[in-house]
Amino acid sequence: MNYVKILGASGSKTKNTSTTCFQVFRDIVIDAGNIINSLGDEALYINHVFLTHSHSDHIIDLPFLIEGFFEQRKEPLKIYASKETISSLKAHTFNDEIWPDFSKINLLNSDKKSLEFIVIEANQTILIGQYSIKPIIANHIPGAFGYSVIKGNNGYLVSGDTYGNEHLTNEMENDTRLTTLLIECSFPNNMGELARVSKHLTPKLLKNELSKIKRTNFQVFIYHLKPSNYAQMVSEIKEEEILKNGGKVLQEGDVIHIDTGEIEIDKISHNKFERIMNVNMELSSELDKTKLFDMILNLTKDLTHCEAGTLYIKSKDEKSLEFKVVQNIPLNIDLGGTKGEIDWPSIDLYLEDGSENKNMVAAVSAIENKIINIPDVYEEKSYNFEGTKKFDKSTGYRSKSMLVVPLINHEKEVIGVLQLINKTKVLGEIIAFEEADETIIKALASQAAMALTNSQLITSLEEFLNSFVSTIAKAIDAKSKHTMHHIRRVKKVSKLIAEDIHNDKTIYKDVKYSKNDFKQIELASLMHDIGKISMPEAIIDKSTKLETIVDRVIMIQDRFEILKRDVKIDYLEKKISKDEYEQTLKNIQVDLEFINEINKGAEFVDDSKIDKIEELSKKTYIKNGIETKLLTDDEKKNLSIRKGTLTDEEKRVMNNHAKLSLDMLTTLPFPKKYGNVFHIAANHHEKLNGKGYPRGLKDEDLVLEDRIMILADIFEALTSHDRPYKDGKKLSEVFKILGFMAKGYEIDSALLKFFFESEALQTYIKEELKDYQVDEVKLEL
Repeated sequence: MNYVKILGASGSKTKNTSTTCFQVFRDIVIDAGNIINSLGDEALYINHVFLTHSHSDHIIDLPFLIEGFFEQRKEPLKIYASKETISSLKAHTFNDEIWPDFSKINLLNSDKKSLEFIVIEANQTILIGQYSIKPIIANHIPGAFGYSVIKGNNGYLVSGDTYGNEHLTNEMENDTRLTTLLIECSFPNNMGELARVSKHLTPKLLKNELSKIKRTNFQVFIYHLKPSNYAQMVSEIKEEEILKNGGKVLQEGDVIHIDTGEIEIDKISHNKFERIMNVNMELSSELDKTKLFDMILNLTKDLTHCEAGTLYIKSKDEKSLEFKVVQNIPLNIDLGGTKGEIDWPSIDLYLEDGSENKNMVAAVSAIENKIINIPDVYEEKSYNFEGTKKFDKSTGYRSKSMLVVPLINHEKEVIGVLQLINKTKVLGEIIAFEEADETIIKALASQAAMALTNSQLITSLEEFLNSFVSTIAKAIDAKSKHTMHHIRRVKKVSKLIAEDIHNDKTIYKDVKYSKNDFKQIELASLMHDIGKISMPEAIIDKSTKLETIVDRVIMIQDRFEILKRDVKIDYLEKKISKDEYEQTLKNIQVDLEFINEINKGAEFVDDSKIDKIEELSKKTYIKNGIETKLLTDDEKKNLSIRKGTLTDEEKRVMNNHAKLSLDMLTTLPFPKKYGNVFHIAANHHEKLNGKGYPRGLKDEDLVLEDRIMILADIFEALTSHDRPYKDGKKLSEVFKILGFMAKGYEIDSALLKFFFESEALQTYIKEELKDYQVDEVKLEL
């Protein structure tokens, strides 16, 4: 739609009046007589100012407009005017004496000047967005202009200060797109000589000018009346019958709808005009449901000038309306939305017998999908307002007019209800909601419903993502009974570290994590081992060196029983002495215990133990009459693993889970706000020295969140007390190992020291470690 908002309309400044200023669009004004007071912080967004001339009442806010918002401005303030007006501004205002010359001063962190003077000429067309703005010569002082403003097929003309002006009347006569004339009139008829000398209009002179325009299909609005003569001039304007087609004497706060000719007459809040023009943008850009709830009710209350309102949303089972926001300005009530949940009982849409609830007006609006407009709830007999009356009695409030509007989504389904109470007029008079209110709110309700639907859809997708990731994490943990708590613990320790970093006032004082940042770290924790989902269980669950489907040490034990049997036979057949028999049995048992122990993979296998395995592998036993090696080549190979239970080939397969994690995560379309999940997750086996995997990244490639995940994964693995092949290490051992890793430039030493001294570590110790693991600990870096 096409609007002009009157920010200032008076011919002088008083306590209750402000000088000329018209807002064309969010960032465009004509004249600068009252920008700051009218727009408040929204004045920051004014980028284009068209000046009619250089008199103080038309330029007074310019210095404050550029100076007051200097640090926040991203674009220059552009002033459009005649060369005479701009020369005057440079000589008498922005001259480094009266005010700094901001046209010589750059915006912060920019090579753009903060102020630009743009000289324009009469009848030159300036295009800004959808607006075509053309200066028209005004009969006032040299270089004075009026302005024609066209958007689409309709527009208006602002006269500027002027006396009799054929340029203006010709423009109105010839451009039939101009449906509205905003024209000055400064003095009463008895001050005609003053008007002539100062080049202003009186009602009589204005009537004469308007008679020169032959066509009559335009509205006339009058501004610039001098406050001291205001009442007399209003009377004379009426007597002269000047106002055409519903025009009026303008006041600050008026909004003229150029396309329809309608006028908002009541005084409105300084930002209502901006809200009307941008309501769709506001609703569509907000995704937080609680903020949307507040926004919807606030917007509708402002647009209808009402005192109170309630926003209901249908419950998930669609059987009731739940209170989401309740506001009452006179009673200073503001519940729900961003303030938290409302615990009031919901309104049932259906009664106990299954019939529709026709007693409650909000329920009827939702069920029948209709707008209900009630002038006075105390006179209304169709609905039960006992709750409303009880509320009034307890608070001293008087509910009267009510407008109830269903929120309908794109699938024509009612998802909620807006209930607005007590439309007010000037001086606080309560009036009935009008048909225009119904039209506006119906349109807004549709936009609000779509915004809520979008928000709910995004929330559903977020819930799906969280459920999907959690399910995958559980599946990975469940794949191995020996690491089933690993992901949960990595998530916990990484979250604790991130929270302490966020709250730190020392080395990480400049690091602040948002809600999305914390969520990203959590998702990465849950997904960091996703590659293990494709790992063979025989490798993931290999709790001993000889384990495959079963632990093959059992077969070796059977062979040792054969050795014992054979030596016993030799003894019984008197081939060996009793001492030899007993010593041989003892040696066999020692060898068996050695194999049982080394099979666990708990201790490092040094060269002497490798030699012992080699020696045992050369021994034989008789099986089915055939001499057979005590250990197969594969058993020898597995028992010779120096650390842990995996062979080099198995380690390569296991380590490949990080590469698989990277490959799998890069195919998942994470939302932009979680765009680094796959990096953080896939980098948990990288090292600062470049010797990690799968990508061999180095220090400069690894961000703080990667380093948190690396430390969390290693710390959990070292302290884990539910692995079958080892007990969880004591803290003294853990930090000795981590210290060596930091010295070897594998992990971040600063982060390790921070973690060692943090509350995060103490919390994890208290909640996750066994008593035997907690000992006196030092960290040497």
